[in-house]
Amino acid sequence: MGWFWQTSSSPKPEGSRDSASPASTTPTPPTPTAPTQAPPAEASSNSADREMAMFMDMLLKDTQSSSQPKTQQPPQPPPSNSSSSWLPWSSTKPDDTPTAEQLAPPKETRTPQSLAMSEHLLPTSMSCRDAFDYAWHCHTPGSQWNAVYRYGSVRACSELWDDFWFCMRTKSYSPELKAAAVREHYRLKEEAKYGGGRPSSEDVWASREERVAPGTAFQQRFEAPAIDDAELQRMDAERRRQIREMTEGAEGNNR
Repeated sequence: MGWFWQTSSSPKPEGSRDSASPASTTPTPPTPTAPTQAPPAEASSNSADREMAMFMDMLLKDTQSSSQPKTQQPPQPPPSNSSSSWLPWSSTKPDDTPTAEQLAPPKETRTPQSLAMSEHLLPTSMSCRDAFDYAWHCHTPGSQWNAVYRYGSVRACSELWDDFWFCMRTKSYSPELKAAAVREHYRLKEEAKYGGGRPSSEDVWASREERVAPGTAFQQRFEAPAIDDAELQRMDAERRRQIREMTEGAEGNNR
């Protein structure tokens, strides 16, 4: 109802009305006014088009950057040694220069007899079901808890999965070829674990290189006990009772 407050237009002079050309008397079509509020569907389509345009622009930038030749960057200077080496997030890297121990040839800690025995004991058969069970059990909490308890860290299961896939690859081999492949597989595993001067049990215990002569083992004199088992148990119980009484007496004196 805004027409109540609209003022009437000023009256035009009669002379100007008569001198007007016929073309000016044709009414001009009204100009369509823009809607005050776009529909929700149109607004969502506009936002989707805008996002698509931004996505295409980003793809074009990535394509242009990858097509341009990469300029060789100057080598970065090595980090200074002033940073603390005990910081776990420090950017300093350990020195890659090999030490004298690493340059030295591997020390042979095993005798030829020991190597021959290990070669003779290498398995020639392999169960794919057992290999899968071992690899699957390695991921269980019980297995990892046991590894942390024994070795102080979790255990990597990649070696066990390698055994399983090796067994699956050699499953269709002939018996002779499969036995040779399994023997070579375990030979490489033993070499990676004990070869190259790595520590082994022979560093502590001397291996026996020859058979024990008959009649030379367990020849020490063994004296029979003077009392029977019942007397030994009675003496042990008496000893435990005395220790318990002494402990209780010491605690009573401290109180």
